[in-house]
Amino acid sequence: MLKASGTIFAMLALAAAAALATPAAAQQSAAPQQSPWAMHAPAAAPHGTATRSAQDVAAEKGTPQQRELARKMVYAMYAKDFAALKQLIAPSTMKCIGQNQNFLDDRIRKQFALPISKNYQVTVTEKPANVMLPDKFATYPMPATHYLGIAFGTEDSGTITVNEWIGQENGHWYEAQPCPTELGMQRFAKLQRMRAQGRERAKEYMARVQEPLKSQLLALIAKRDNADAWTLCVKSLHVDFQTAHEIVAILAGDEAD
Repeated sequence: MLKASGTIFAMLALAAAAALATPAAAQQSAAPQQSPWAMHAPAAAPHGTATRSAQDVAAEKGTPQQRELARKMVYAMYAKDFAALKQLIAPSTMKCIGQNQNFLDDRIRKQFALPISKNYQVTVTEKPANVMLPDKFATYPMPATHYLGIAFGTEDSGTITVNEWIGQENGHWYEAQPCPTELGMQRFAKLQRMRAQGRERAKEYMARVQEPLKSQLLALIAKRDNADAWTLCVKSLHVDFQTAHEIVAILAGDEAD
């Protein structure tokens, strides 16, 4: 479940992890190179940590251009606007993806499922050196250099932070996304077949989604709290996570997810 002060690493630029990994709710002690949907509570600062300088604090808040990118990303995600979000992806990446728009659309749908609102705070952190590296499944025409930490308030007075990779191209800041190789697209096609099978299983279980469970799930979906909805499905219907994910997608009207 989504908890107060949780963090969602939306590592949607990690093509290999995103290609076949099922989105994982409430994973503990997640690191940036793990699942694109990993969550963990922020680690406490060790005793004796040096006080940050004013320069460090300013860097963490990001530049005006980075904050403007965050604003546009939040509003595009909140509105579930594919075209608006694609405008925020580097031109070189869009050119590389070319006709493989179904790959990109799939990744964007995952972003739309994140628990976001128009009230947020932004921090900017440099990218660790060991993540977002090209491999046989994907290249990165525009390498990421930082990630945006976009923190949203929750109804229980906590926060959820969504982290999105960003970088610069021709002097402008963009969201970083991978460009799939031929092997990457083969892997993605396999995932799509698995999802289609999962969707058929989910349709068989829909008859069991009755009141009050249906209203509870719809309320969570309305709050963009898909992670809690998935967990509730698993516990109430005794289904596997992938089937729960597809049941929630059907209830949300997202037949393409």
